[in-house]
Amino acid sequence: MKSFSIELIEWLQSARNVFTDAFFNGISLLGEEYFYIIVLATIYWTLHKKLGEFLAISLGLGLTLNNVLKDIIAAPRPFEEYPDRVDNLRPDTATGSAFPSGHVQGSSTLFYSIAAFFKRWKYFLIATVLTVAMMFSRLYLGVHYVSDVLVGGALGLAVALLHAYFFRRFENDKESLHRYYSVLAFIFLAGLFLFEGKDFYRSYGLLVGIIVAVSSEKQYVNFSIDVPWKIKALRIGVGIPFVALTLILLGLLFGILGAEEGTWAFNILEFVRYFLVAYAGFFVFPGLFHNLKK
Repeated sequence: MKSFSIELIEWLQSARNVFTDAFFNGISLLGEEYFYIIVLATIYWTLHKKLGEFLAISLGLGLTLNNVLKDIIAAPRPFEEYPDRVDNLRPDTATGSAFPSGHVQGSSTLFYSIAAFFKRWKYFLIATVLTVAMMFSRLYLGVHYVSDVLVGGALGLAVALLHAYFFRRFENDKESLHRYYSVLAFIFLAGLFLFEGKDFYRSYGLLVGIIVAVSSEKQYVNFSIDVPWKIKALRIGVGIPFVALTLILLGLLFGILGAEEGTWAFNILEFVRYFLVAYAGFFVFPGLFHNLKK
């Protein structure tokens, strides 16, 4: 499989030009955190609150599972093993180990979760097309082997379907749904003491933050999306920069504390950072516009 992967990557990169570089880098953006923020915030605050909650938990679960596997398997990337044959065309997102692909698993979890929520085959078809595009993007960029992207896509589909099953089973029973969410958070708790990769702490902080935030929102806020479109536009226009700045400013603030990357202290700060970002997006900001009647 490695030999085939390297030959395929070489063939893809042999066709490099300005257009293909821009296209595949653009596709890769669909598997990155700022895209997730835009999609989840827009859906949860303005379009379909239950869908937004469902997608957020599904994505947090998928990314956390992905990073558990990455830390356990610790597989190298193509450009690391074959630097004379493969170019790394997106170094900023090629952190940590390779297997399975985080971009593919995260994006496919999101795409297939939308399809699973609505249970429509045309949505599954669209999700598959987008997932395959992401697979080729990560191969073209030289940051994954074929096995990395195939397993990432398969796990994204599996997480989406399994989460959809349990969500539907408990969605009308708040206590059972809360217990289900609590089990999801508890499953990965030991990872805080076992794993060394910062990406696990980020994704797990995101998952736990979402779980705590949506539960708090239901109890203390219970905002509505049944508002005029100008109010929805205001929520998006103010809220997305609010969440993005929270992510950036917390990174700068925690950086002042001087924890060295790779240490447990640094990883815990990353857990707290992403927990707070999720809590801000799913509880604090909804609470603000609810109280302001926005």
